[in-house]
Amino acid sequence: MDRLSLWEGAHLAAIETTFPGWRILVRNRCWWATKHTPPTPAQKTAGVLHQFARPGPLELVAALTDQLGILSRMGAA
Repeated sequence: MDRLSLWEGAHLAAIETTFPGWRILVRNRCWWATKHTPPTPAQKTAGVLHQFARPGPLELVAALTDQLGILSRMGAA
């Protein structure tokens, strides 16, 4: 994991708390999310990703929110 600034560390902690179904880490200045439980075939078809990266914490939160929306519509969130 990259060495994080205080600001980044605060974001990381908040994201981990808000999205407990995902492992969050920062590597090579990219913010990564990996779903603890791999998506089912139906979830994959609906657009649920097992792992993805975004350039910053705000973009990662937006993508995680989208993922939770898909899961919620499927009754799985």
